[in-house]
Amino acid sequence: MLPAEVTRDLFVVAELVNAAHSGGDGIDLRLIDDIRRRYGMTYRRPVTAHDRDQIAALALRFRSIFGASVDELARIANAELADLSFSPRIFNHEEGYGWHIHFFGDDFDLAERLRSTSAMSVMSLIIHRETQRLKCCSAEDCHNVFIDTTKNLSKIYCDPKTCGNRTHVAAFRARA
Repeated sequence: MLPAEVTRDLFVVAELVNAAHSGGDGIDLRLIDDIRRRYGMTYRRPVTAHDRDQIAALALRFRSIFGASVDELARIANAELADLSFSPRIFNHEEGYGWHIHFFGDDFDLAERLRSTSAMSVMSLIIHRETQRLKCCSAEDCHNVFIDTTKNLSKIYCDPKTCGNRTHVAAFRARA
């Protein structure tokens, strides 16, 4: 079983990757603030246009972790951490998150925080032999990525209600 913070960090990555590839508004300041709120990020500084641009670039780079081999994941995680200097520290915030590890320095901007925590979460997947949880949607016309949190790794669509139903309806019509 993966630690909750690893799953949370990877959900954030998947959401950012999907937004960056959506073709719509992509990653904007509202989305970043919404993600910060929903995932309980304790980053206190205002998010700037520079942060948004850095996060969008990170999302484009992290697209490659979904479906990558273990060796490729290790290379990507190591490369992302290569020029970041930090000492992991344990915290227990007042917000009620309990004890957890920060993989970033106090001076890190939001993109650097996302970069370091995401790379460390990928490393955690590797050491727990759970890398097959990083998936791409199997629907023919979908390019979304997701984290498979099922016990038996059976999830194949980013959203069974849309991509799954659409694929099953198309298969039914093709047979009929």
